[in-house]
Amino acid sequence: MKPEIAVLVLGHGSREENSNLEFVSLVEAYSLTRPDLKISHAYVELAKPDLETALKELCGEYSNIIIFPLFLYTSGHVKNDIPIVLDRIKFDFPTHSFKIASSLGIHSKMVSLLRKRAEEFLPLNVEQSSKTGVIIVNRGSSDPDANGDFYKTVRLFQEGNFFSFVLPSFIGITSPLLPDTLEMASKLRPERLLVVPYFLFGGKLIQKISSLVQNFSEKFPWIKTEVSSYLGPDPELFSVIDERIQDCISGKLSLPCDTCEYRTQLPGLSKKVGGLKALLWSIRHLETHNQAAPHLFPHRNLQKHIFVCENIDCASKGSSALVSRIRSILKVQGRQSDFKISRSSCMGRCGEGPVVVVYPDGVWYQKVSVEDAEDLVSEHLLQDRLVSRLVDNIMQ
Repeated sequence: MKPEIAVLVLGHGSREENSNLEFVSLVEAYSLTRPDLKISHAYVELAKPDLETALKELCGEYSNIIIFPLFLYTSGHVKNDIPIVLDRIKFDFPTHSFKIASSLGIHSKMVSLLRKRAEEFLPLNVEQSSKTGVIIVNRGSSDPDANGDFYKTVRLFQEGNFFSFVLPSFIGITSPLLPDTLEMASKLRPERLLVVPYFLFGGKLIQKISSLVQNFSEKFPWIKTEVSSYLGPDPELFSVIDERIQDCISGKLSLPCDTCEYRTQLPGLSKKVGGLKALLWSIRHLETHNQAAPHLFPHRNLQKHIFVCENIDCASKGSSALVSRIRSILKVQGRQSDFKISRSSCMGRCGEGPVVVVYPDGVWYQKVSVEDAEDLVSEHLLQDRLVSRLVDNIMQ
């Protein structure tokens, strides 16, 4: 029996032919699970067939058409490009029905798939996880809603595990960019770091992520750093695609509470599911808010506090001159009020001086000379980037 509904799965399109082939392969694999639908594909840009051409072709055989944007989030392409094309198509086919399904978006199964990709590379026990950091990387968008949805996905992933930290990052378009996030991660001192590309397909951006991580590994060899697989085709992904299409057919729209920890069993948060438990959590939440009070700081916060050892060994190697040089550079930069430089007694690292410690980062440097002051200020103090060649081996 001929399907009554046609679904046009829309991809972004890439100059990388392998990425387009991955997309086509995924669409074909999904179509095998839905013989009741006529499933074809098209692209927004950079590849053929384009959306308008594919729609006109479908309209010759089908009058009930659903456009499913196979995008992680609803960004400008979904909000602008599809409606513009549909406006032209509807003029030529006024009796046809066109619906736009939701993108993959924030979904418990997408969080589950993200967790699966991470666990392929990471230890599962709590003790090892607590020494492991995770960076989740997305392409980034000029649409703040899409970037905000990515942050929520990362947070939902973080809530259900015991990692030392989980940081969101981007490879383009917006910030924080991956190189900056890697620098931040280095100061959090994980024993292990996993970078997870939150991408559906491979391509040049995945290669760029791998290259940046390789450079980071060479700079900080004491942190075992890896890149996981990107999302790719998976039964969890097919299930979300299926749900989005079915919701469009039925006219159902998902609510924000569909990813609520009290309603949906998110990975690692199943104990909070249930009406009575939800009520108890709500009461506790209200009570803690009623008890909370703002804490006012009457003084201006320093950005960083730098201690320079001035015991006999460090002093003989120039620590006093180093203090003067750091203060001089900060004064020239007009930043002397943002940083405090203190002379310290012995720090227990005799023979490795001059020793410098930067707080609140808790970063120790050894054998810091007056000539290193410029890099210490310009890189670490002003740009939050570690001067890796000076890092003390107690961090390694």
